[in-house]
Amino acid sequence: MSGRDGLKERIREEAARIGFDACGFTEAHLPQAAGERLAAFLSGGAHGDMDWLENRAGERSDPQTLWPEAKSVIMLGANYGPADNPLDLLEQKTRGAISVYARNRDYHDVVKKRLKRLARWLVETAGGDVKVFVDTAPVMEKPLAGKAGIGWQGKHTNLVSREYG
Repeated sequence: MSGRDGLKERIREEAARIGFDACGFTEAHLPQAAGERLAAFLSGGAHGDMDWLENRAGERSDPQTLWPEAKSVIMLGANYGPADNPLDLLEQKTRGAISVYARNRDYHDVVKKRLKRLARWLVETAGGDVKVFVDTAPVMEKPLAGKAGIGWQGKHTNLVSREYG
């Protein structure tokens, strides 16, 4: 393998080594439908008091508005599910059940550290400029993840993967 496909495979291997379970690639733009769904969501008031969604809707609906030089997006996923079935806790009536993602260290910190390691490796390996985001920037990561082939957005708005749930 050589060229672009060879680099993609090397990125996938490095991402897995660092601790990511899923890795996909896509162009740095979203389908028009993603922006239209966001506009309908906002105009219907579904965002409640989360004004930050509305304030940066333009950037959110087009990654190149946020970073005009962006050409490609590398979407990464990490499964934070425990080895045991988290629903088993529901049988223990004397214990409270806490959402799996909230049981350990803040995923923003864990994932951002991994992203920065991969970004450093990528710049050293292939050059270029890299920015990393962990759902704190105005990026519609779920539609991008769908475009990159690592899952799809369910009716509950979460990203769903055949392999990881």
